[in-house]
This record gives sequence, structure tokens and C-alpha cells, in this order.
Amino acid sequence: MFLKNLQMTRQTLTLSLLFLSQAYYVLESRSLDLKVDLPPEAGMKPVLYYNPIVNHVPDTNSFKSSQKKEELDSKNQKKNAQKILKQEQEIIEDISYANKLGDIPPPPQSLSNSKNKVGANKQIQNVETQNSKSNLSKTRQMRDDNSILEQPNLLTSSPSMDYGKDPFPMLPCIENNVKFWGRVYTEIDLNEAFLHDKNNLAKVYASVTLPQNKTQRSEFMDKERKKYAKILDNISNKLKVPQNKWTKEERRIAKLFKKTELTYHNLQDAITNLRFQTGLKSQFDAGVQRSINYLPSVYPIVKQSGLPIELALLPHVESSYNSKAGSKVGAMGLWQIMPATMRMFEGADAVNKRTDPALSTRAAMKILKSDYAKIQNWPLTLTAYNHGVNGMLRAIDETGSRDLCKVIDHYSSPSFRFASSNFYAQFLAARKVAMHKYTVLAKKGKGGSSLVLRRTVLSAKGGSLK
Repeated sequence: MFLKNLQMTRQTLTLSLLFLSQAYYVLESRSLDLKVDLPPEAGMKPVLYYNPIVNHVPDTNSFKSSQKKEELDSKNQKKNAQKILKQEQEIIEDISYANKLGDIPPPPQSLSNSKNKVGANKQIQNVETQNSKSNLSKTRQMRDDNSILEQPNLLTSSPSMDYGKDPFPMLPCIENNVKFWGRVYTEIDLNEAFLHDKNNLAKVYASVTLPQNKTQRSEFMDKERKKYAKILDNISNKLKVPQNKWTKEERRIAKLFKKTELTYHNLQDAITNLRFQTGLKSQFDAGVQRSINYLPSVYPIVKQSGLPIELALLPHVESSYNSKAGSKVGAMGLWQIMPATMRMFEGADAVNKRTDPALSTRAAMKILKSDYAKIQNWPLTLTAYNHGVNGMLRAIDETGSRDLCKVIDHYSSPSFRFASSNFYAQFLAARKVAMHKYTVLAKKGKGGSSLVLRRTVLSAKGGSLK
């Protein structure tokens, strides 16, 4: 019995040792060391992430699918992280800093929605990857060109574009026009008007106050027009009569003409050229205040495009910086873009988003860059924004010149009228008035509005405080 029990104990011990050795072998060779079993493709692709500051999504094409996670050592990761952080901080500084300013009005709803859907950083990066589109139909600017210039990166700065010291020079033929529009923006309001010669804006016959009632206003303007038409007609019939026999008002009007211009033919033409221009003082002032809210979004996109930074002031002429502004012909937004134009430059989905400041600014920069590449002249390019690029190309062919002054004097077209011929002068006047107002606002204090202006239009490249 004892021997039998001993034999069973030895057998049990042997089996136990054999079992323990096998278990040890299995655990040693196949241990997972507490690691989670990952799929085979783990570490082969970057992980998309959401940054609540800039809503940034990294470019997955920058990583090769065959690149392994183990190849990125900690040193390279740190350098890359620092580089990306620096780039993001620069973009945030240009775009997102307005969110930190206390006394700036909140951004419009369209801008807020745009920032929630697409990050500011991604908005600018995507600008460079937009494909150029063809078959451009007529727009608010009366476009009838059939294709966009084939430039894959319409918003990327081009080293071949040398705009000179001042891409927007004051031309001798429009000096009086610029002064006239400066007065319209600063001296008279919506209930006031200048009665002037539409072909010579130096001739302002009267400044009148208009009735509030629409019918009464129309009757008043008609009466005033007839009054000064009669004065001009009287002068034309008294050219051989000594001026001491003229009325005081006739002598005042006659002084607006050079001696060589005081002819019967010129005075009769002046009668047909009588025109009223209502004031825009309060509207322009309101546009300056609104623009402070939009500049943090508009300015970086204009700067990124490589075009002259002063173009950020063009909405003062187009819409008084009202993102919801619309025209009777269908133009809309800060840049007054027509549906067909937005569709060709940004796609069909963008047509209903023309009130979005960032989206419309990108489209406007593409339009202007495309037009400039064809015209190579900023006075004519800005005129083309109103008149149409093909219209400007026809004007160049007809006059044999790229001089806006010669185009104004010699180009004959039913569509090239008062608005088109004065568009560049309006821009120069708006730029001067706006910059003056911005400077005054920036000097008033240390508020958020002042900071926005100093970091955009009054920055080293956008202007200066004098």
C-alpha cells in the first residue's frame, strides 16, 4: 500500500512538473506583454484630429501610406511639431485674433458659420489648390469672356507680377473726378446732392437739399435741372454781351468754364450733361465701421493672394462693406459678385454663399488676378471689374492704348458710361477717405478696433500711421 501511494505521488509530481514547464514555455514565447492587438495597418496612416483653435485638418497626402510609425523618432517629431505650431500661430495671428478683442462687434452669422465648418487655416491653404474653371459667362461686371485664364493657383502670389511702387497711380485725367468723389463721401449725405456736369466733374453747379418724399424729390430735381439748363442757355446766347449785363448767377456759372470753353457749342452740350449725384457720407462712415468687423477675415486672404493689399478697400465702393448688399441685377455680397461668376470660380454650391465674406473675397481675388493677367494694368483692371474684361480688351484694341485716360477720351461703347468711366476714380477716392478715417480711429485709443486696424490696413504693408 505504501509503495502504491508513493508511485502515485511520483506520477502526479512528474505530470505536474511537465504541465508547469509547458505552461512556462507557452507564456514565455507567446506573451503579449499587456499590449492590445492592433490591426495590420496601424501606424501606417496619420490620425485626423480637430483643433478647436483653428479647426485644422492635416493634409493626409503629406504622409506616405508605407511610412511606419517606428521611423519617426522623438527628435523629428518634436521639430515637426514646433514647425507646425509656428505656422498655425502665424495664421491665427492674421485671422483669428479678432476673437480675442473685446470691443469689436461679433462677426456676421455667415462668417461664424464658415469658421465653424472650415478652419481659417484650411481656408487659406485650400485657396492654393483651387482648380481654374472655364466657360465664364456674363457677370455683374458685364463679363462675356469664355474662359478663365489657366492658372491652377489663382490666389498664389506670382513672382512675375511686379506692380511697381504704386499699382494705383493718380492719373492726370481723373484728378478732378477723385476730388469729386471724395466730396461725395465726406461732404453731402443721402438727403443732399450735387448738380454737376457728368463729363467734367470739376463743374459742380449747385449743392442742394432734397425733399424726403419721393415724388416731391423727383419734381424738385426736375425743376433744378431746368433752372440751370436755362442759365446755361442764357450764357450761350450772351457770349457777345458784356458780362456786366449778366446776372450774378450767370457770372458764377461762367467761371466754372475755362475761357476757351465758353462757346455756344460747349454750353449747349453742358445742358445735356446735367446730372445729380446724391451724397454718401453717412453710408461711407457706416461702411468704415462695418469693415473693422470684416478686415480680420478679408485682409489675410487679399494678402495671401499676392495682389495689392489696397484691394481690401474695394468693397467700400462696391457695397459699403455690407455683406448682405444686393443689386437690382442680382449681384450680392461685399464684392457684388453675380451668380454666374461665383459658379464659375467657386462652384455651384457657392452661389448661395456670396454673402460669406471669406468665400466671396477668395472669388474676387481670383477674378481680379485673372483680369490683371490679361490686361497688365491696374487702372484698367479695376475698370474691368465694373465694365467687363472683354470690354476693356476691346477698348485697348480700339484706342491702341492701355492708358485709362485715352480709353475714357476715345473709347466709344453704349455700355461704357458714367459708372464704368468713374469706377477707378471712385476707388482712389474711397482709398484716401477710408485710410484717413482708419488712421483717426486707430489713434483714438487702445481698443480692439484700433488693434484690428493697426494689424491690417495700417500695418507696414497696408499703410502707415503718420
